[in-house]
Amino acid sequence: MNVSSQGSDGQANGISSSGGPPISSLRKTRDHTPELSLPSHSGRRLILIAGVIGLALWGSLYLIFRDWRARYQARARFGAEQVAPVIDALAETLPPDVDPNAWRDAVRKTHDLLLTVTASNLLDRSQMEALRQELQQTVARAEAHPETAVAELAGVWDRIAARAGFVFRDGRSATGERHPRPKLLSPSLKAVQGR
Repeated sequence: MNVSSQGSDGQANGISSSGGPPISSLRKTRDHTPELSLPSHSGRRLILIAGVIGLALWGSLYLIFRDWRARYQARARFGAEQVAPVIDALAETLPPDVDPNAWRDAVRKTHDLLLTVTASNLLDRSQMEALRQELQQTVARAEAHPETAVAELAGVWDRIAARAGFVFRDGRSATGERHPRPKLLSPSLKAVQGR
């Protein structure tokens, strides 16, 4: 390692290795020479590109969700306006030997159950139309033969339970039931009525 002294030209003593120029002169030379650097706009370009991609992704997801939500709301509205009200006609068909208030309560609870099913996003439009037709047939049979009305309404609950049993459960309620089956439509009574 060589130690070199600089004269009175303003340079300090410098140390060099392998006989090269002193370190102090390298610093000075480096200060006057432009450094090799990467383009300063590359980071900004990366951020801009990432931002544009993020906005495009967000916009696409927003449009997809908005379309899905509109179709869901249309199906739920169809269920609330065209499917669930079909069962309400049974409130006027009083089966023999049944308390009118208990019967109307059972019909109201069935209406609520149908609202939940049609709003659950489980059925598409054609399936809702098929359910509406099935309910219309149930109402027609019960109106033609009021003595079978309890069994017909219990059959609606049975079919819903078989197709979409999850709508009966609710973890937020104390009993764990979202739509408790009316006592009037208990399975044992349904079995007796169906015979």
